[in-house]
Amino acid sequence: MTEAASRVAARIGLEDVDIQRLGMAAMRFISAIEQGEHEILWSAASSTMRNAMPKESFLDQLMRRHRDLGRGTARRWAAVRVDQPAHRTRWQIGTYAVLEFSVKFGAMGLPHRETVTLRREEEGVWRLAGYAVKVD
Repeated sequence: MTEAASRVAARIGLEDVDIQRLGMAAMRFISAIEQGEHEILWSAASSTMRNAMPKESFLDQLMRRHRDLGRGTARRWAAVRVDQPAHRTRWQIGTYAVLEFSVKFGAMGLPHRETVTLRREEEGVWRLAGYAVKVD
């Protein structure tokens, strides 16, 4: 990241973030995951994600998770947090948005928490930086 880009990233506040667009982006990523468009997700992933794991591991993890869980139902946006962590051991310094969804998976419709993490990269583009699902 250039020095100028670093200064801009340091000045981004919540008022500079379009929360609605973040939610729509997160939903597009979730939709791509559920439709098995994992290759597309890899190309849309942030450099943080691509540096954190090999492509094959990323693809395998997504395929296994949704093969086991299936499609989500009754998905509702539960929370959003925008953060600029100064120190993270496995993530680059930058601006991150963590979006949480309440969703039901499986034949019994068990409640889960689905988390999509986006990272703001060059030119203001938000890219996929993380995805997780856990039982609520």
